[in-house]
Amino acid sequence: MSPLASLRLPTTVLATVEFLLAESWAVLAQREPAGIGAETAASTPWYVQSITAAVITLVIGGLLIAIAPDGTRRQTDRVLEQPGAAFVSGVVSLVAVIGVAFVLAITGIGIVLAIPLLLIFALLALVTGVYGYLAVGRLASDSWPLALGVAIVVSALVGAVPVLGSIAGFVISSIGLGVVVMDSME
Repeated sequence: MSPLASLRLPTTVLATVEFLLAESWAVLAQREPAGIGAETAASTPWYVQSITAAVITLVIGGLLIAIAPDGTRRQTDRVLEQPGAAFVSGVVSLVAVIGVAFVLAITGIGIVLAIPLLLIFALLALVTGVYGYLAVGRLASDSWPLALGVAIVVSALVGAVPVLGSIAGFVISSIGLGVVVMDSME
């Protein structure tokens, strides 16, 4: 069986994704009349955040499973075995990178290094955070298509819930980042 054939999602998962995306495009196409509504710091609507989280999980999770299924299984197994240690490693790495970038930025000339450091770390955190969502999916099933489907739904729900969703997303993504940090330290 080819790797792409094993990634076919069951009908129920596809129906769930279709449900999440079906009506959203019409709503996204509508523009708010000028001058109506209040602008806030977090002006992105919840459904945009939800769809974005689901698509990112679908694309990155699908690529991780297709390109390195054994490595992805190993990382998600480790997340399920040591979630606390992975979370602490992820948060410590986040604080360390921000601290180093801050110290570099204070020197003035180091800002040339601080900005790329933060950009690379953000990209790394985005990719590795998906391991946390895939581990949540693996709690439901050891089958990759089902685990990916659950991960997509969980990330969409996390993106839809305002405050608690952000906290849950931070925890899940920190666990994913932390498991990669733990793996690189060995």
